[in-house]
Amino acid sequence: MARRLRAWAGTVAISTSLAPILVMGTATADSAAAPATAAAFEETDQATNRFDGIDWPAVVERALHCPKPRPNDTWYVVRARVAAVGDLTRDGRPETVVVSSCPSPTSGNPVVSFVYDGASKRSAPRLIGALGKNRYFKSQNVSIQQGQVHLSGRVVSDQAPNCCPDLIVRQTYKWNGTKFLRTSEKLTRTS
Repeated sequence: MARRLRAWAGTVAISTSLAPILVMGTATADSAAAPATAAAFEETDQATNRFDGIDWPAVVERALHCPKPRPNDTWYVVRARVAAVGDLTRDGRPETVVVSSCPSPTSGNPVVSFVYDGASKRSAPRLIGALGKNRYFKSQNVSIQQGQVHLSGRVVSDQAPNCCPDLIVRQTYKWNGTKFLRTSEKLTRTS
């Protein structure tokens, strides 16, 4: 009985920690939001090929600052995916936006978009921004349009329980030469 409960708890932990990752992000390259498919990434082959083969979960884990798991915690698996690629710093080299969240055995943690500099070495992608950290995003769609990053998704407000996002938030960020500034934010209540 105890073994069955542990197995069930592991299944719940994996499905709960995967839920925000599986629903977040769309990939575009200076175009309207499109589903994150292989075809969407093919449109940006120069941009994505530059960082092909990078172990994004390992790169992003350093930026997430997740609590360290115990040695036998099998639920601790960082997941990350490229959500958008486009020139955000206006240097002619496309930046990569990677979406991730700290793993959790019980519930999802906030989803964050990390922006990596297209001018950095392929062997050492340089983090230039962490977007959406001011809100508790449970899911996140990402697009790049006219050199700006657009985030939208379901958010848990201060008044809502962690399980139940009660806001839809849309944010826009623009590079100012040294960092990303949030240029707009729109909140809509879902209930």
